[in-house]
Amino acid sequence: MVLPKETRWSIANKYGITIDSLLALNPQLSDVTSFLAEGQELKLPKIAGSSLEDQNVQLYISYTVPPKKTLYSLSQEYNISSQDIVRLNPEIGERGGLKENMVIRLPEMKSDDNEVNTDNFLFYEVKPKQTVYSLTRNLGIDYKELLELNPDLSKGLKAGMVLKLPKDKTGNFEVKNSLILDKINLLDSINTINKPKLIYLLPFRTDKLDLSDVDNATAAIARSNAISYSLGLYSGALVALDSISELGISVDVKTFDTQLNSDRTRQLLQGENLEGVSAIIGPLQLNSLKEVAIKAANAQVPVIAPLASTSDFELENVFFSIPSDQILRERMLGFIKDSISDENIIVITDAKNKPVGEQIKEKFPLAKSIDLQEDEENISLDLEVFASLLSLDTENWVFVETDNFKVVSSVSSILNSSNSDTTKVRMFTTNKNKAFENDVISGAHLSNLNFTYPSVYKETNNNAFVRRYRRRFGADPDRYAVRGFDITYDLLLKLAYKLNLFEVSNIVGITEYCGNKFDYGNEPSSGYYNTASYIMMYQDMRITQINPQP
Repeated sequence: MVLPKETRWSIANKYGITIDSLLALNPQLSDVTSFLAEGQELKLPKIAGSSLEDQNVQLYISYTVPPKKTLYSLSQEYNISSQDIVRLNPEIGERGGLKENMVIRLPEMKSDDNEVNTDNFLFYEVKPKQTVYSLTRNLGIDYKELLELNPDLSKGLKAGMVLKLPKDKTGNFEVKNSLILDKINLLDSINTINKPKLIYLLPFRTDKLDLSDVDNATAAIARSNAISYSLGLYSGALVALDSISELGISVDVKTFDTQLNSDRTRQLLQGENLEGVSAIIGPLQLNSLKEVAIKAANAQVPVIAPLASTSDFELENVFFSIPSDQILRERMLGFIKDSISDENIIVITDAKNKPVGEQIKEKFPLAKSIDLQEDEENISLDLEVFASLLSLDTENWVFVETDNFKVVSSVSSILNSSNSDTTKVRMFTTNKNKAFENDVISGAHLSNLNFTYPSVYKETNNNAFVRRYRRRFGADPDRYAVRGFDITYDLLLKLAYKLNLFEVSNIVGITEYCGNKFDYGNEPSSGYYNTASYIMMYQDMRITQINPQP
């Protein structure tokens, strides 16, 4: 039975078999996706010497906190989360944090952990013609250590063998679902025999535009988000098609105007034979996207949602190219967890976002919180209570969770006035929505506070795409044009490598272009979701990318 956090690779390693052998024993498993359901029954060989003896009992030790020891460093040393340490030792919260000479309880460290899952190890599938020398060099591990983890290596290295590596191994490789991927340079892997065939379905609304009257057409475009988004996406896509043709890739493209009309979209589909189509980009509206995806699924054609992060339907051929709010929030909290030492975390939320505040406090049990005071007319922050939460000894990291621009303006002003030589304040959010972009928000305040947030995109500079776009259209690309270029260029490079997007998405890791990056994870029966994002920060009146890791 498949246990939580087990993968095909961890199971293959545990039983000393190859992935091909696992598939042969269990023909019901898909050879396209790597999905395993928790509790799923599998046929597996018996582990030599296995028994039901020696059940594990967790033992604990008494630990005296030395000077300058932090919860973070303790959690890393004993492989236990900060919140679990606090749960084991409630006095940490009661005394306002970890203190020198405090005696606490910690789980006894075990020298040998026989449990093989994604919590403990990374996995690597040996490729044909690989040698021990090339393998140890590429993985950054010596043979002795590798042999200790994988005793079967003493019998020789074999293609298809699944090896386990330490979880903390940091080499020049990418990891996806705990499997180490061989880095694939898509530009160096182009097969010009592959000729992708794309269909674009976007609401250009030509039925509403009088192209003979430039002024009226321009005004109509400015009034319609659907038209503006479509023109941006498609103009960027055209530059990508130009760029890809220079690499020797021939692409067959059909473009249709859905006119933001479900009936028209349905008619367009009825007139198209989808056999041999490599991918469909669009439509923008979710109800039409669902209809297109259902029809495309019958021909095993992937559908790219250019501006959607999720939906209320589950179709396994849809690629949602925008990371969801929850993915962005988890990325932000992961960044904080990796960065924090002894900072004082304060969480400010309005009533609507109180569950977000609870999520942050669950991740950081020592975080302090303050709810905004709300009535029918005003939302305000109790300044006296807030001042009492600030620390003079360490930097204050303040989360602001709201979608009300008045709250953002007021709170950022208060934080800025609290930021001084003696009291350091930095501002964060897990969701930079439109409230943070309102004109009333002071950019100077956000810069002074080094405002940090997760983002789908990064700021573009004067790169090759921008210069090419200016030459073609006589203007700078907007955010949607950048996205149109990145989605199309990424898609075509992957299809030029292998003319099956489903297969490519399982073997290619993170890809990044002008302003967006992509790392599609497969959720069986519900589609592929982009999990790649950025951490951005206001600094010196500029917005810069920090923590460039995936």
